[in-house]
Amino acid sequence: MNALGERLKEARQRKGWSQTFVCEQLKISNSRLSGYERNYREPDTKMLTTLASFYQVSVDWLTGLSNQHTHPKSSTTFQDPEVQRWYKNLPAANENDVKKLMRIWEVISVDEKS
Repeated sequence: MNALGERLKEARQRKGWSQTFVCEQLKISNSRLSGYERNYREPDTKMLTTLASFYQVSVDWLTGLSNQHTHPKSSTTFQDPEVQRWYKNLPAANENDVKKLMRIWEVISVDEKS
């Protein structure tokens, strides 16, 4: 049994994400992701690590080498699901957007110190 496709689909569904959302974020086609999830295609090493990071799971879990699905860096959780969703999407942001957020954070931090 090939666990990769099933686990990719499970990881995506655990996040509550559609295939369309994942494809938009990772800039891949829907047929490509669908092929991975249905075991018609196998991602290359770079894509496999990208998917693991995006879903915050280990490559070992995705490939069936481990039953521990959580990635060590996925321990940050928030009570508000909207904040959690935004935080998890942050790695997909481009550098300019992150710089804007840095400036906003600097303003907020100064206000909190006052």
